[in-house]
Amino acid sequence: MKTAVLVFSKVPLPGRTKSRLGEKLTAFECALVHRACLDDMHRELKKTGCKGFLYYTGGSEQDFLSPFAGEIPAGFDNLRKLNFDGFEFKLQKGRDLGERMYHAARETLKCFQQIIILGSDLPGISCDLIIRTQELLAQSSVVLGPAADGGYYLIGLKKAYEKLFCNISWGSERVLLQTMEAAGYLGLSASMLPEKRDVDRWGDLLFYGNLPSEDLDLGEQSALRLAHYLKQKYTMPSMEEEKLENDH
Repeated sequence: MKTAVLVFSKVPLPGRTKSRLGEKLTAFECALVHRACLDDMHRELKKTGCKGFLYYTGGSEQDFLSPFAGEIPAGFDNLRKLNFDGFEFKLQKGRDLGERMYHAARETLKCFQQIIILGSDLPGISCDLIIRTQELLAQSSVVLGPAADGGYYLIGLKKAYEKLFCNISWGSERVLLQTMEAAGYLGLSASMLPEKRDVDRWGDLLFYGNLPSEDLDLGEQSALRLAHYLKQKYTMPSMEEEKLENDH
């Protein structure tokens, strides 16, 4: 079936994204985490052959395409200027997240048989996840990817149901439950993907940084590599601290 993938994203620039990571990271590093997730998402979606739409807020299309002005750690030059080849940019429209997703779903489903809406802060994204969602949509009305915080990182649909996006406590731990209740009220069949953890706070990023690097293919995965780099930077003692410790 003809599938479109809709990525919802803020502008990946310092001070405009991932502000809750600022409890540990600089504003430039917060933006780099977001850019790494977008870099991975673009690469993996290209493998699926699905049409990609980037629904943005907090700035302009040019903010995504312009080179990053901040310092880039060694080994992450690919985050300087992101590649969005094949993506069509769309401005988010609506008063809250639910209204914006519903508007995007209704708009896109005029031209596509099914859609997959994704958040833009999920390290370790793979094309297999998109392919599996397509398979589940063949047998279900809605597919959901549960997030560890009680929300969801993905929703797949063949029709735009307004009820799935209204009266939802966005940003709370009740988002997934309320969405499932709405699907039940509508009599929709639902399938679930494996639970994943999107990155909102330092503890979320540390979760990915603590994954054993020898068990992961970090070559292409910018977000996982960056999580490991930042974990070492902020949790490993510096040479000066080690010397001071040894002197005592």
